[in-house]
Parts: sequence; structure tokens; C-alpha cells
Amino acid sequence: MNPPSVWRRTRGLIKKRFAAPAPDLRLLKAVKKNNELLYDIRWELKEQRKYLEAFRAFASTAMFAEIREFTEARQYGFEETMRRVARDRLSLARFGDGELKIMLRPQYNLRFQPWSAGLAGELRAVLGLDGYDPDRLLVAFPYTFRDAHWTSVWLDIWPEVKPLLNPDVHYGAAHVSRPIYFSHLGQRGVQLWRDVWDGQNVRIVTGEGSRFHLEPALFGNAKSVDFMYSAAKDAYADLPRLMEELEAADPDKLYLLALGPCGTLLAAWLSQRGRWAIDMGHISESWANVFKGAAWPESLDVVKS
Repeated sequence: MNPPSVWRRTRGLIKKRFAAPAPDLRLLKAVKKNNELLYDIRWELKEQRKYLEAFRAFASTAMFAEIREFTEARQYGFEETMRRVARDRLSLARFGDGELKIMLRPQYNLRFQPWSAGLAGELRAVLGLDGYDPDRLLVAFPYTFRDAHWTSVWLDIWPEVKPLLNPDVHYGAAHVSRPIYFSHLGQRGVQLWRDVWDGQNVRIVTGEGSRFHLEPALFGNAKSVDFMYSAAKDAYADLPRLMEELEAADPDKLYLLALGPCGTLLAAWLSQRGRWAIDMGHISESWANVFKGAAWPESLDVVKS
């Protein structure tokens, strides 16, 4: 066999060995059909979402009109809430969706606070200022979001919340320590908080090992800061011990509370005893979310890892 023939044969073998297999037309048709089906499903889901959004908006229109009527007449905005807390040394007890649901939905549990009848009853009393002095305590009501989450919350609980609200008092804005507050007010919002504890001796009450951190951009102008700890989970079970410790603590300090629903209760309880107490919740994490692009507060672990 001459060399050219060997080369041709070798080249043929190489091409046969490494050539791409012929396409399976049946497989290609099946893939194309599946892609078309997935496209149709995606389109249908988008259309259904549009209908659901329209239905949600229609179903909630009357309800949000009621909530707006209440908030416009009986709720301070972000800045006025902060000014009243700082100027009049009002204690602040905040209600978010967690507090409202624990108050109204038996067996509703947060990650860090299980439901109990006692906790639900005490939250009801605070929301209506039953036994509390509005000249000492500002109860804060949520910002009226109209997103999917809050629309679902309000559709579920507003009929039960409405009769519990005290028609003779003004409520504060509960979201003053949440990302939306810092998003709306920026550095102005930071300064309004710094005005509260400027030159104050501060005691922070939080869960032991909790993720709360003392953000210098917020707390750098406090005269002094120390800590008192409760349980990071189920602080309500620890409340009798904590109240006894707080009863004996310095009455002239400003108490800042980061303790979930128990922070709401403690702010009200301390106000009854002439103390200045503010339920500030996730304030440092909310600041970091807006100014540093950090994670949403609720996406973080309850305790530091």
C-alpha cells in the first residue's frame, strides 16, 4: 500500500472516530415541543399573576381606604414620631406584623418567640393603651404598605385590629427603625435617631448572643452604653426575671430595647414606672441594609453564628 493510500485511509478513520454524531431528529422535536410548552406555562402564569394582582387591589380597596382614613387622622409620620420621642421623652412601643399576628392568631409563632395567651393579651392592652399613659407612651402602628405581603396581612387581620385601636390618641409610625425609614429620610433619619440619645447614658436590652450590633454611625454620640441580656429565643418566658432586674436598674438611663414582641411590652411597662424606653428592633441591621447594601434584617440568623 503506497503512502498516499495509507494517509487517505488514516484520515478517514480519524474523521469517522471523532465526527459529531448525527442529530436525533426525534429528540430535537421533543426538546422544541417542551420549550414551547414551558413558554406557554410561563405566559399563563404571568397572566394569572396579573389577574390576581388586579383582584387583590380590588378586594383591598375599601379596606385600605379605612386604614388610610385612620392613619391620616390618628398617626404621626416618620419625622413627627421621632421629634415627639426626642422632644417629649416619650417611650415608644412598636407594632409590626409579628406583634399583630401573635396578638390575634392563636398558635402563631415567630422564629424567636412562640405564641402564648399571656403575650397575646398583654400586646392587646398596649395597642389600645389600656392602663397606659399616652403622655408617657407613644404606641406605634405600621406604615401602610400596599405590597403583596402587607395586603395579605391587612386582609387577614384589619377587621380585628380596628376595634382595638384607641380613637382618643395619636399613634406613632412603627417603621421608624426599619429600612423604609432610612430609605425615605436618608441621613436626616439617622440624625433624628441620634438626637434621641445625644449625650444620654444608654442601656441596651437584647437577647444574649443576638445579632444586634452597636453601629457607630447611629450610636456614636451616646454618652455611655451598656447592655442587659435576656434570652435570644422566647424572651417572654424570661420576662419576670428581666422585669425584676430592670426594676432595680438606674431609672435615669435611656433604655433601648431589641427584643421582638417583648421589646414592645417592656417599653410600655417601663413607661408606667417613669422610665424612658424605646423599642428600636432591628435598627442597626436596617441602617446597614440601606447604607451598606447588607441583607434584609429578617434574612439574618436570630443569633450570631
